Amino acid sequence: MKKDIFLIGVGNYTEVIIELALDCGYHIKGLYHYNHDRVGETVLGIPIIGCTEDLYLKDINGMQFAVTMGNNAMRNEIASKLRNLGAKTPNLIHPRAFISPSATLGQGCFIHLNAKISTNCTLGNDCVIDFNSLVAHHAVLGDACYMSSLAMVGSYCNLGERVLLGMNSLVIPLKLTIGNDCIIGAKANVTKSFPDNCVLIGNPARKIKETK
Repeated sequence: MKKDIFLIGVGNYTEVIIELALDCGYHIKGLYHYNHDRVGETVLGIPIIGCTEDLYLKDINGMQFAVTMGNNAMRNEIASKLRNLGAKTPNLIHPRAFISPSATLGQGCFIHLNAKISTNCTLGNDCVIDFNSLVAHHAVLGDACYMSSLAMVGSYCNLGERVLLGMNSLVIPLKLTIGNDCIIGAKANVTKSFPDNCVLIGNPARKIKETK
């Protein structure tokens, strides 16, 4: 019997999570938008059935949701609110992803095709590990990090909350620490630690500005 789940969001990344949820064996009951403007429309055949703000006023205890926003802070904020109201945000793990039995995952994570979470890794809530990405052994990712396709976090590295890694970026295995809300550009090669709110590009990666 398939498990029922509702998705929050109707944007382009929602289409990716629709396919992931289906691959994970879920039955998607409907989508929720931030307002009522698109109620009655469909996304990949899934109906938009209501507004997120209305949902907060209902009894959602025990119901299952996936929050599909690509924005790290927004995804984490909405998912946390749902959990505080008694809802569940299960991890969606593609059948062809590899998760070490010694890894620790929070709630509401999306682990895509061919991603690998290695030995004794720790992921916080609401993380996204995209296609063909690697979290090497004993690495730590805080809440709501997003690893784009082919990104890699090296062994023993520690990422703060809401860190975004661009496609094919690398944090090398030197026990590096990356602060909260950092953005690591595509193909960047991070070879040293950085504090919060840094935008990093290049090889070796350098700070070009702050995110706030």
